Amino acid sequence: MPDLRLKRTSRELFLSVLTGGAGDLETWVIDRMTSLAEEEDVEAGKRLFAQGELPEYIFFIGEGAVGLERDGSRAWLFEGRSVIGAFDAMIDRPHARTAVAMTNLHLLRIRVDEWLDLLEDSFGLARAAVRNSVTTVAAAEARFWAAHTPSRASAIVPTHAAGEPLDFIERLAILADLPLVRGGGIQVLVELADSVEELTFEPGDPIFERGKWRGQAFLLLHGEADSERVAPDAKVRFGPGSLVGGVASLGEPILAWQARAVTRVRALSIRIEDWFDRMEEHFDLVRSVLAALALMREAVLDDLAATQQGDLRVG
Repeated sequence: MPDLRLKRTSRELFLSVLTGGAGDLETWVIDRMTSLAEEEDVEAGKRLFAQGELPEYIFFIGEGAVGLERDGSRAWLFEGRSVIGAFDAMIDRPHARTAVAMTNLHLLRIRVDEWLDLLEDSFGLARAAVRNSVTTVAAAEARFWAAHTPSRASAIVPTHAAGEPLDFIERLAILADLPLVRGGGIQVLVELADSVEELTFEPGDPIFERGKWRGQAFLLLHGEADSERVAPDAKVRFGPGSLVGGVASLGEPILAWQARAVTRVRALSIRIEDWFDRMEEHFDLVRSVLAALALMREAVLDDLAATQQGDLRVG
């Protein structure tokens, strides 16, 4: 007879890795995860999923190694406690890589549709999943910038900033192109466009200080800002259409950063709590955010893999 306490503990660990260790989830979420998660033994060399297949499961690896492979690209190597397929599950497309067990594995898995149902039924779980995704993508960005410092961040949205200040329609047009919110629907965009604030910084002005997060993200409309972080150390210049500090600006990872205006800067200030409030009311926004973060992570890991020798060790 299986040890039910051990079974529950292993599923709690699965959930913890998926959510970055959130400890305040409802008991029923853990109970449902316990009932839904399946166990599987996988021999070294076996595929968990293949490139081109639609995502069906999210996998939790307690120990061992899994490689994500694609022709013409270096493999991503996950070692130790890892979740495989969670980011793929958020993107409405087939797997971009093939997952192969590099060692024998004893894993847990949950169906993608059941995971999405859990996210929709529990905003506490959805919020934790978004925060964990922000932390994961921010860490990948920091790793890339640290290896290419000083660096320049890419724009994630065209700004087309004409008026000063922007009127409501101009703010709405910019947000409609922003990957992190555009999939939430017109009502979400209208509410966010009404809540964002346009700010101006003169050359040398601090935009934010290290260790002092005000719960805001800054999307540059005009001008340039320099930002620095520690552990890993990186120096990055941000221009129009970029978030100062990158994905880290969407959560606590920004505490490692500081930023100052290099030129006169105009920026839209987005309050993170407003962003989460909209997510609580509109699950489509949760899916849009997680999908956008998944695509950002994929792009950064591809860039990292292209600039090093051998497989990319992700975890």
